[in-house]
Amino acid sequence: MIADLQRVPVVGVWRLSEFIGKLFERERRFARLGVRGEVTNYKLQPNGNVYFDLKERDRLLNCVAFSAAAASFPALNNGDQIVAYGAVRTYEPRSSYQLRVSAVTTEGASGVLHQRYEALKKRLDAEGLFAPERRRPLPRFPFRVALVTSRTAEGGRDFITQARARAPQVAIRFVETPVQGEHAAAEIARAIARASAMRDIDLIVVARGGGSFEDMFAFSDERVVRALAASRIPTVSAIGHEADAPLTDFVADQRAATPSAAAQLLPKRDDLLQQLAVLRRALERDVERAVAVRRQRVDGLRRHLFAAGRERTGVMRDRLAGVERRLAAVAPAARLAQRRARFEELRDRLTRTVPSAMQRRAGRLEGGSNRLDTALARLIERGRARLQRIEAALGGNNPEAILQRGYAIVMDESGRPLLDAGAAPPGSRITAQLARGRLAARVEAEGSDGRRQIGLF
Repeated sequence: MIADLQRVPVVGVWRLSEFIGKLFERERRFARLGVRGEVTNYKLQPNGNVYFDLKERDRLLNCVAFSAAAASFPALNNGDQIVAYGAVRTYEPRSSYQLRVSAVTTEGASGVLHQRYEALKKRLDAEGLFAPERRRPLPRFPFRVALVTSRTAEGGRDFITQARARAPQVAIRFVETPVQGEHAAAEIARAIARASAMRDIDLIVVARGGGSFEDMFAFSDERVVRALAASRIPTVSAIGHEADAPLTDFVADQRAATPSAAAQLLPKRDDLLQQLAVLRRALERDVERAVAVRRQRVDGLRRHLFAAGRERTGVMRDRLAGVERRLAAVAPAARLAQRRARFEELRDRLTRTVPSAMQRRAGRLEGGSNRLDTALARLIERGRARLQRIEAALGGNNPEAILQRGYAIVMDESGRPLLDAGAAPPGSRITAQLARGRLAARVEAEGSDGRRQIGLF
């Protein structure tokens, strides 16, 4: 095997690239060639240069037209079917080939995918799926987010990085799905349905980074759009694309230009802590006012009860005095004596019963007041306990608390946290943030793969 390899010629990348470039230049058929295809990824630069791809089935051809030639082109849009005339050449920095276009003729028909896109958009809009009044407000304080994307997609990683830096109190649950390919649309629709079925989710974010119109066409598939419209949980469409917005942008409750922009919709942890402190102070003031009002009411009822008792006693005494006068005026002495005895008995009974009845009512009133004070105290305690639990849950994600357990945050010269040893080549100045103070250091050895030691001093 080794002997066979020794007979194989070996060349450098530069020499091979030059050789291939010369082949294109020597081949006359590549010097003036017309290529038919569908325009995609069309970009007009400020200097007048034009970049686009020609697509046919699953193949793409990179095309460039410099400003002098592009000025004579007809108006081009993604999806246009054209014939581009030019020379096939290599793009040397990448050793790739491209068509350097000098002229363009249009064939008048839009691309198949763009035709499908526009027809579906029109039909779903007529059904009312894109109506603004369908859009629900996002939750003010989402604590659990379902992220529908691929674990290998850059968009998903961007969302997680931004979300953890801004809102570490938010728990992110991955709902894995491919985001491009022949079967991606069906998988994305099923992933959205799984996320919608979760009981402990506050928000669904469907994310993918940039790409061509064709790569992201799965997010304009009818199955995906209807799955997003049927979600019982508020949704965010975070599909980064500069030219053609996927149809998920029109049906989601909110659109974000990129996955990173979607992460900015989450409330900052520091803002939440400030709002909790304000709410706690307001709750304590409200409870204190409520206790004061109820105590005033209890005192008023107590005074009213005693006043009513005294008034009733006076009325009874007046009635007995009237009876005594009537008896003295109409009865003989024996009957008067009998009535007088009865009167004395009634007066004694009244004297014994009225004060005790008043005392019992006063006791019941006092008991009710005590129970009210106890209930209000329990209400205050439960409110404080709940605030403490929330503060404890948020405090668990406090970076300073993590530092107290012996960890450190390593930052580069600009103050950004280092996540990969390969980002700090030898000679770089770095800083280690400890629980108390900082250490300045210089990287002495390369450590890009995690198996070689980085020396600090």
